[in-house]
Amino acid sequence: MRLVNIGPLESEQPGLLVDDDRWVPLTPFLARYGVSGGMNAVLGLLPMLRDTLADWASTATSHPLEGQRLGAPVTRPRSIVAVGANTRSHVAEAAVHTGGHVAKRPMLITKAASALCGPHDPILRPSDTRKLDYETELAVVIGRAASHVTHDKAMDYVAGYMACSDVTARDIQTGEDEEADFYWQHFRSKSYSTFLPTGPWLLTTDEVHDLTKVTLQTYVNDEIRQNSDLSDLVFDVPTLIASVSECVPLLPGDILVTGSPAGVGHFMSPPGYLEPGDTLRTVVGGVGELRNRIEEAQ
Repeated sequence: MRLVNIGPLESEQPGLLVDDDRWVPLTPFLARYGVSGGMNAVLGLLPMLRDTLADWASTATSHPLEGQRLGAPVTRPRSIVAVGANTRSHVAEAAVHTGGHVAKRPMLITKAASALCGPHDPILRPSDTRKLDYETELAVVIGRAASHVTHDKAMDYVAGYMACSDVTARDIQTGEDEEADFYWQHFRSKSYSTFLPTGPWLLTTDEVHDLTKVTLQTYVNDEIRQNSDLSDLVFDVPTLIASVSECVPLLPGDILVTGSPAGVGHFMSPPGYLEPGDTLRTVVGGVGELRNRIEEAQ
């Protein structure tokens, strides 16, 4: 299934694609069960009613997708947790910081939910950065409440996957204006509005059979910058879910951003930061593709 959020910013309604160019709203489906809410409510019902939902959608009235805005598939997660330096290739290219050593446990970095934007929305460069960077990653969406989950049961708690780009203001992140090399600003640098494009849909887990073969590619103005797959991960998805749920109880709609491969703009020579007018294309093979134009924030 491909679950989507359709409509203007902050007024999206959950839907299901029934073809590449048609969708059905899911609010009437929720109403049948006395449930209100958006995509998080759909995800909460999905483990019990997946087959029922598919049957209902096959007979419901569908609408053309053309002309509709696709929003972020999930807009109200309680937690967004990104994992830093979680591919071997990125650890190697960042050796000035990592020494080439992988972490002993996942390095967890949070992002604000207000950073979410849709698959074709503009990415806005704020006035206080000139080092805007991209990272193509897989976003894992939680489908069931999860606390202290074991590795072997972790995938039972996943609703599906999205393509995403973890956008970062590198000069803010590394504290360039600080006098000590200690005051890094991971949360601030990653939480500006539009710094987490996601989508174009939430693809349910039954559609992806081998995560290690999912590819990650980044194009800036059609120049390929990143090209890898999830076999490059240091910590795989079950390990990440188990690790995060040790310290943060996860709820339906929460998002884990799993890590980006080598090729980020910050470590290019010369650096390849995003500039207003650029087009960023984020491709997660078999999951989805984003296309976002870079604009100066007003």
